Amino acid sequence: MIGFSPRAQRAIVEEAHKRGMAVDAHSSSPEGLRLSVLAGIDVIQHPEIVTGEITDEVIDLIVERDVVCAMLTNWMTGEAWQRTLERHPERQKSEETSEQEAGRQQREKTSAELRRERRARDYGHGRRNAQKLIAAGCITAIGTDTWLGNAPEFSRTPMPDYQKPGIGSIIAIEGLVELGMTPMQAIVAATRNGALAAKKLAEFGTLEVGKSADILMFDADPLADISNIRQLNQVIRDGRVVDLGALPYERIFSKPDRN
Repeated sequence: MIGFSPRAQRAIVEEAHKRGMAVDAHSSSPEGLRLSVLAGIDVIQHPEIVTGEITDEVIDLIVERDVVCAMLTNWMTGEAWQRTLERHPERQKSEETSEQEAGRQQREKTSAELRRERRARDYGHGRRNAQKLIAAGCITAIGTDTWLGNAPEFSRTPMPDYQKPGIGSIIAIEGLVELGMTPMQAIVAATRNGALAAKKLAEFGTLEVGKSADILMFDADPLADISNIRQLNQVIRDGRVVDLGALPYERIFSKPDRN
């Protein structure tokens, strides 16, 4: 699907750039992706999740133009990928047959559950596209698509960690390594490249004089094993050590009651 003509896309990009703004695209097809890159976009949200495999021509174009690729790696690696493999049609059919033989009635799935399953099935070629983009040396950031979640009545199972804010970003970094990056490249993707995608690299994203930064210290070396980013020991924010035991002490997703 192509939502805007090449001419309209170029106009959007030109006007945004005049105002010092970055332009993101969320293309759903390889051809739509190619046209948006030619229009001069700065960031692609989930370039790997398109209907089909990305051609070498488009990958070369992305690399040549330094377009940032914000990848959905927390949804297609680790636990999430294992869940996808477990939903292989042959295994699913076997499980349904076993349940019917046991006399257990199958409940109809909710629309939220069906949507989640359809999305999971798309991640096979998404993994391959992500691996190709990483191997080609594209500028990679993480685009996690994490949120507070559907209302509980829309799903019978708890939200998995890879869909949650915070831990979803950690899983996305680990996923980059699973898909071919070194631990240092994955950390840079989530820090420096994230700031680059937001056009804020002059303000944060790297540890440099004059920049704003939170400093994280670990009990083990993440360069030796990327999973060590879970071994958090200390955080320094605005020059002060954060009391991790007191968290959370600031509201992020909610407002106080006005009673």
